[in-house]
Amino acid sequence: MAVTPIVPTGAPGIPARWTSSAKSGVGVALSPSSRVWFTISHGILNEVYYPRVDSACTRDLGLIVTGKDGYFSEEKR
Repeated sequence: MAVTPIVPTGAPGIPARWTSSAKSGVGVALSPSSRVWFTISHGILNEVYYPRVDSACTRDLGLIVTGKDGYFSEEKR
């Protein structure tokens, strides 16, 4: 019996891309009841782990800082 494969809309999608392994820091939330861990690399918060330390739910988190005087800084990898 032959099976016809079903191709989902938009397949195959984009290739998976992991963040850099060059970590400069790791951390955990201050509250003992919190289950949030994170890593820092290239000057930004990149991997956020929740609800388990083996389950990354964020790849890279950039920051944009602005000021009333027109100051603008984008922090990203």
